[in-house]
Amino acid sequence: MKKILMLFVAVSLVCSCKSSKTTNSVAVTNENAIEKKLQQTWILENLNGKVITDKDFSSAPKLELTSSSFSGSTGCNGIKGSLESDGAGKLKFPNLTSETKKCDAKKEGEFMQLLRTTSGYSIENNKLYLSNQFGLTMSFKKG
Repeated sequence: MKKILMLFVAVSLVCSCKSSKTTNSVAVTNENAIEKKLQQTWILENLNGKVITDKDFSSAPKLELTSSSFSGSTGCNGIKGSLESDGAGKLKFPNLTSETKKCDAKKEGEFMQLLRTTSGYSIENNKLYLSNQFGLTMSFKKG
């Protein structure tokens, strides 16, 4: 009787370990699939509800996102840093660094501040929308 009970416990443990590994791998796969949508170049179109113009930036700011970092430009200065996302519409740009060239970009400071406060994203119709705690802040088109 003890042998049967021990065998039952051993089989139960093996089955439970296998099922948790399967569940974890499915979760990681789904998270990576969401991340892949972000991993490309995005060009700024809209900043705080206003379409950007040539007067706002020397050239359109862009972001090149990978699975764990980003680089790009503010339209004048190069930027880079790490990228954090949990794959559920959350996105942060921690460790954001920038070159310090003098630029004639009126909206560069606003763009940088909005990147620093970004907490979420969505992708619809080939556009990336970034938001913070107050709502939508920027939109980008695929580059």
